[in-house]
Amino acid sequence: MILRDAAPPFTREGPCVRSMLGWTLFALFILLVVPTVRYGPRPVTMACAAMLTCLLCELLANLLRTGRFFVTDPSPLVTGMVCVMLMPLNAPLWLPCAAGAFAILIAKAPFGPFGRTPFNPAAAGVAFTALCWPSLVFTYFDPSQPYVLPAFGPCVFREGQSAAAVLKDGLKPDILPLDLLWNPIAGPLASGLALVVAAGGLLLFLSGSAHWEPTAFFLGVTALLAALFPRIACSPLTSVKYELLSGSLLFCAVFMVSNPVCEPRSRTGRCIYGALAGALLMVFRYFGQYEQGAVFAVLAADAVSPLLSAAVEHLRGWEAKAHE
Repeated sequence: MILRDAAPPFTREGPCVRSMLGWTLFALFILLVVPTVRYGPRPVTMACAAMLTCLLCELLANLLRTGRFFVTDPSPLVTGMVCVMLMPLNAPLWLPCAAGAFAILIAKAPFGPFGRTPFNPAAAGVAFTALCWPSLVFTYFDPSQPYVLPAFGPCVFREGQSAAAVLKDGLKPDILPLDLLWNPIAGPLASGLALVVAAGGLLLFLSGSAHWEPTAFFLGVTALLAALFPRIACSPLTSVKYELLSGSLLFCAVFMVSNPVCEPRSRTGRCIYGALAGALLMVFRYFGQYEQGAVFAVLAADAVSPLLSAAVEHLRGWEAKAHE
């Protein structure tokens, strides 16, 4: 925020919280269109269930904290949508609901209303489900084989291996890197939608709903490490393509790393934050147990974000100045 002395009339400069969250929710809704067209109503069912769970948990948390039954902003809906996008479509409906409930009741509510949580709630919720039910979070249906994905009830499918899992095993995926931009593939709901995710990120950056620096440095460091230390026998450029387009990396770069609540306040701090998150992600991919490590990288970067912000401000002598 920048405070300036000025004569009336006074106007508001820049987007407010509601508009920022509104644009984010709009971008997530657009991202839900393609899976719905491809697979039927199940993505919408999962999204509605997760958003309703987050909304009810937010109402309960506000009731316990203030004695009033209300919701002040659409952040619970954004949290529910993000949790769904990081889940496999064949997961049981209760799984994204469990992630959303943990995100609101454990990762957000104890710290107060929106804007005070030290961690990305959706990242915490997905990490919780990944640790508790890894066999459900990392089991994906193969879209090239026959499948039945009803709106409600259990799914019938043949299990497929995601590109991230193949890379984790040190093997080269059968699918070409550029096919990961759009084609249906085994993986989280947001995988295989790189073009739509990029368009959503551009919308958020142009509308002022998110800062571009964390995302850019996150992707830059990830690409650099992928080129220098490829996990498979291929050219550096091919390694970069596979790493950036596999799993939930690009989605997390756009919708989680650029979280204005958890990122540092200064531009320099945001650049360092994004670079640190990218480096941590590659560490989790190289040495971690799970094929998807983006949410863990985001949580680790969030943990040191206040220290980064304070260190940058101290080094540049910003202790007594306003911050943007």
